[in-house]
Amino acid sequence: MSKHEISRRDFLKGTAAAGLGLAASTTLGSIALAAPAYKPGTYTATAYGNLSYVTVKCTFSETALTNVEIVSENETPILFSQVKDQLIPSIIEHQAGGIDAITGATNSSRAVKEAIADCVAQAGGDREAWLAKTVTVQAGADEVYDADIAVIGCGAAGFMASITAGQKGLKVVTLEKAGSVAGVNGIKVSGPFGVDSSVLKAKEGGTTLNVEEVFQHVMNYTHWTPNPALIHRCLDESKNAVEQLVKIGYKMQEANFRFETPFKGAKGGFHLILNALDDRVKIWEKALADAGVTVIYNTTATGLIMDGDKAKGVTARKADGTRITINAKAVIIASGGYLGNRDLQAKFLKTSKLNAAAGGNSLCTGDGIMMASDAGAVMTKTFGYCPCEYGGTNMKASRPAKQDKYDQNYAFKFGLYGNLLVDAEGKRFINEGLLCDYPMSYGSEQILLNAPWYGIVDQAYVDAMRTEGLYKYTTAKGATEETWFIGNYFKGRILDRLPEDIEEGLREGWLAKADTIEELGHAFGLTNLAETVKKYNEYCDKGVDEEFGTSPWYLSKIAKGPFYAVQCEPSAWSTFGGIRTDDQLRALKDDNTPMKGLYVIGTDNGSMYYSPYYDVAGFCYGLCIDSGYIAAYEAAEYVRA
Repeated sequence: MSKHEISRRDFLKGTAAAGLGLAASTTLGSIALAAPAYKPGTYTATAYGNLSYVTVKCTFSETALTNVEIVSENETPILFSQVKDQLIPSIIEHQAGGIDAITGATNSSRAVKEAIADCVAQAGGDREAWLAKTVTVQAGADEVYDADIAVIGCGAAGFMASITAGQKGLKVVTLEKAGSVAGVNGIKVSGPFGVDSSVLKAKEGGTTLNVEEVFQHVMNYTHWTPNPALIHRCLDESKNAVEQLVKIGYKMQEANFRFETPFKGAKGGFHLILNALDDRVKIWEKALADAGVTVIYNTTATGLIMDGDKAKGVTARKADGTRITINAKAVIIASGGYLGNRDLQAKFLKTSKLNAAAGGNSLCTGDGIMMASDAGAVMTKTFGYCPCEYGGTNMKASRPAKQDKYDQNYAFKFGLYGNLLVDAEGKRFINEGLLCDYPMSYGSEQILLNAPWYGIVDQAYVDAMRTEGLYKYTTAKGATEETWFIGNYFKGRILDRLPEDIEEGLREGWLAKADTIEELGHAFGLTNLAETVKKYNEYCDKGVDEEFGTSPWYLSKIAKGPFYAVQCEPSAWSTFGGIRTDDQLRALKDDNTPMKGLYVIGTDNGSMYYSPYYDVAGFCYGLCIDSGYIAAYEAAEYVRA
């Protein structure tokens, strides 16, 4: 038997049940099924996961699924290993497809369950009944912890706060929704922005970057909207936050980001992380252990324990329903924003179309923000998001553009390649070049406000992207390596699979194809599309965009049918906006006086971020670790006072 095979006889009840947050006494759910009758044999099926197609081979007896083999997949190894080691054994043990997904590996879990269900159908079983069959977990006894500091969330900010406070000798208990640190978004990022770090000093020629230069840039960029004293303090401490990561084993180098940013070359500032994800997981686990931090996984914070305006702890609930109380002298909220909560998206961002880029789902549902608000903290007025820069997404799509992967549907590239973009009325709404050159900053606000938006292209453009790619196509119009910074990123990226990917989009309903522009407009109700295309083509002929000033490099005439419309929705790595704080990260009341012992960091903090996202590469992650570092020191001072 290969290492990728899991048979029923090899299943160890206690181990797999504990990994899923299930009690060992798990009982079958309320859906009663007749004893199954299968056609004995081995069957194969495939479903799309997070980053790749997952193919499984399932063996059945006359009455049960007895073995599951993973034939092929190209998912994130550290996360998919949990699916193999925990989810599949539980599915076999309980003969049920409704087992809860591995937290942090939802799409990989879904693909495995769907592929197994397809095999069930091939063996003569009821696919839908199999998927509907669940297990009921039994809560354990209530748990109570005493701590100096309780941290809600173990992402970038929460992790930094936890290890920094632990290193200072404080007793720290940290809550995390994911099943392990491998499932949090903050462990997967490209790298932080920082000033005056050892990494920058080690680059060839050193660095001329200084805090004052960066501070003035970001404050002018944001029109002085964030808390200036807090931004300055974060920049001052950024070198120390970076050094924390270096000290625990991170390897970094200064690098130019893929997009145009104000600090590159001789200045630097972006710290590219070189460690692979598996290595980072080991580093985080060791750092937490070395700092003496107790991390409780698969657990959601449910409320703050308050004594007036003083934080005294946290209540929480495990995945199996076990209730937890943490009595603490201070609480640090680092729950990661509200990307996974459509209702809060609508409340704060005035859209419910924003999708999660990391894995297609998010564990961040605004819990920390709402708990602090309920306790009397005031919110900021600025809310925004850190956009995914790799293309459009769509909730209907099986393979939306989520990460820098070219095994996802190529047609979504027409959401940011600089071609004609229109809104739901079929009107232009943006200088399309901004979304190609600055997809995370200048180009991002309008696609959020106008979601869904539509990429409009003709057959000639499709053919060019399929055979030449954007780099060759655009440099032929006059762009050069020197004048078109982003172009270097597009070198060699040919959309050779466009014909089959377009067919997939047509089947799934987020792409339309028509012989005339009028017919194309009808497909999505784009009532002004014909008029828009006519005017746009005139700009293309003139080589001058008289409406929004788009560079001639990005003016691509729509003349040769058939014509295509790609319905795009935005996706994000995280959201911004939340609780207003002072420069000590203390949550503020509506009279701007601080609450006692309550700190808010990372993307739950409303006083550090701005919309649209900064044009400084790595700034979101940088502010997360900076604020975590500062909050740990402030909380330590408060606890020991």
